Amino acid sequence: MSSDEKRPATFNQSTSASGAEDGAPGHTGTPSTTGVTTACGCGRDHANVTRRTVLGTAAAAVTASAFSLPAAADEEDTFTIVHDMHSHSDIGEPGEPNIARYQAVIQEQLGDCDDVFFMGSGDELGSSLVSFFTEGEHKVDFMNDMDLSLVGVGNHDFDYGIESALDKFERSEFPWVASNLKTPEGDQLPNTEEYVIREVNGIRIGVFNVVLDGFHEITDYPDDWIQEDPVVRSEEMTELLREDGNCDVVVLASHVPHERHFEIAETVDGLDAIFGSHSHMTFDDAEVHEGTVISETGYAYFHVGVMTLDASGDLVDWQRIDLIDDEGEPIDIEPDPEFLERLEAQLAEVDEEVSQPVGETTLELSASGAVNYARESTMGNLITNAMLDFYEEADVAFQNAGGIRTNDTYGPGELTLQDILEINPFDNEILLFEATGEQIRSALGEIGLFDVEDEGSRIDHLAGEAPFGAQQGQQVAGIQYEWRGHEQPEVLQVFVNGEPLEDDETYTVATTDFIKDIASGYEAFHQIPDEDIIAESGTQYGPAVAEYISDRGEVTPALENRILRVDEPVGEALNIDVDGETATVQIPHPGDAAEAITQEEPYQAVTRTGDEIQATSVDASDDTIAVQFDAAELRELVSIDEPHLRVFGGFDPNDDFYGYEDEEGEQRELPAAAAYEAFKLRSAVPEPLLAALEEDEEPEDDEPEDDESEDDGSEATEADPVPGFGVATAAAGAGTAAYLAAKADDSEDEA
Repeated sequence: MSSDEKRPATFNQSTSASGAEDGAPGHTGTPSTTGVTTACGCGRDHANVTRRTVLGTAAAAVTASAFSLPAAADEEDTFTIVHDMHSHSDIGEPGEPNIARYQAVIQEQLGDCDDVFFMGSGDELGSSLVSFFTEGEHKVDFMNDMDLSLVGVGNHDFDYGIESALDKFERSEFPWVASNLKTPEGDQLPNTEEYVIREVNGIRIGVFNVVLDGFHEITDYPDDWIQEDPVVRSEEMTELLREDGNCDVVVLASHVPHERHFEIAETVDGLDAIFGSHSHMTFDDAEVHEGTVISETGYAYFHVGVMTLDASGDLVDWQRIDLIDDEGEPIDIEPDPEFLERLEAQLAEVDEEVSQPVGETTLELSASGAVNYARESTMGNLITNAMLDFYEEADVAFQNAGGIRTNDTYGPGELTLQDILEINPFDNEILLFEATGEQIRSALGEIGLFDVEDEGSRIDHLAGEAPFGAQQGQQVAGIQYEWRGHEQPEVLQVFVNGEPLEDDETYTVATTDFIKDIASGYEAFHQIPDEDIIAESGTQYGPAVAEYISDRGEVTPALENRILRVDEPVGEALNIDVDGETATVQIPHPGDAAEAITQEEPYQAVTRTGDEIQATSVDASDDTIAVQFDAAELRELVSIDEPHLRVFGGFDPNDDFYGYEDEEGEQRELPAAAAYEAFKLRSAVPEPLLAALEEDEEPEDDEPEDDESEDDGSEATEADPVPGFGVATAAAGAGTAAYLAAKADDSEDEA
């Protein structure tokens, strides 16, 4: 039977509570969805990532009196797994999706059944506002009262260091499972289990956990502690549980990215089911791939997954219970009263400290991952500006996009300490060190500059694993750089404080210790020895940002062209023509790469300092694009020395031309990244062309009139070999003429 034939049907939702008293496992179905994107707190936009998934919500509300309870089973040889939180230690707020509402639904599902198990797959201890003060201890207290059968570990469970994580594992009254993390000596991670076996209805169920590759680089997991390959370890654990554990069914509580689930299913024989994910994906229905059931239900307090399997590990039934409506708002569910009281008390403990305003923003600040991973953001500029200000001697600053949380927007208006600490929740310390220009270029995403093991890039490129499209993955200050994410990660032009980056020059870098020592893509910084660190602040980046705002009272972190995407470098501009108040810059057309020229990504002229002007109109022909600007504005823009003027603009990409495929082998719909409506082109404007912008001086009375006409004829003649230009080029001036003549000579040499 093919995997398509094995795919389960999409079940119709039932609100029947029949069978609840006798404890039978669930056999109701999944509700339909409307494709509404909901925030998960990690800052990533997970909508439409693959064709098999939708981050949706229920069109039909599940009421407080009927949570779509398990119906009576036809057979006794089944069991049900209810999953999973993935809360990032958040507990929510009253009136919003929260742990008290979630607990009510979970307990309704569990009832008095002994064949229904509640399991988690990690990310429960770190990165919320409350955990900023408790290091996740508050979440353990809640989880101890949720009847958890087990929880796999995830990267955010180590956000506050290994000792803090092990302490929380020890305080837990349920087992934490870690199957591919080991001590430096190769022993089992303390206070965790390698696997857990549960037996019910004569069925032995073995559950293990694996975490994603690069674990050391995304959390505070010590360098000398071991992480094993998740796919290889899945094979070993499945064999162990089947042969030594005599398990009938083997289940993975996963904390690897969504895409790796399909690789694991294809590679591992005997693995019956996978639940959870690192990726916060939400399925409309379960996927059966190569005989393995895959179930992902997204972020905590929005959905509950209910997966029923039989003694052979085959899917009997699956449903997703939604706790939010089709607008992403919480539906009418009566919260667990004890949990609600505890939630309110917990929030009250920190509210007095964090509710005070620290200042105001004149701009809207976006903590959306769709923005911060993919383009320059006002929030990213605020954070990196604060880093530069913290160390006055710093030239540049870096902030990884994953360190900007909440996926929300703020202002214009008041900002509280709570806002800032929720956006910047990690205990990452700001520090200062020296780095070469080449190391900075590597940190921006260029690969192959250094001989390092497991080199990464901050740039997700479309020919690689880029489920969210091409993205640059960070925010910067003191830097303007161009990046490209197609066949491989590329860093093009880079300027530091308006000057071209020099590879051999030394610069001072302000960033966090997480980026300096751990984060993927910054391996060039990891190589810098600790003795070369200039200063360690002892201050976490969240409080530093709050202090920066407080000192100023009001902030305006405007966009400054720090991060410039380039999908097609179309070559140098061909001509500048000035006609009265209008300057027209002729640039090459991207050709077959473009379905059409579009201003969904506006056309603008940008200099090395980040200054810009917007085009007044854009007119495309088959070979060129005529981009018009206000002539006076363009003159002012290029009045600086060596402006390094470039024209950027949008085009609708030709999917067939690029031919990128998703993990299913189907052609990707571009541009793929949620933050972009189009691809972007770039054309550099050679400095000789700028002479056309010089305003004509009145001719001397005694100057021979025929000299000018001779110049005109000469310019027109020299310009003729350049495609797309004729006598109109004469208006460009002597500098343009010389440049075009050189271009013509070059063309003849190449011919």
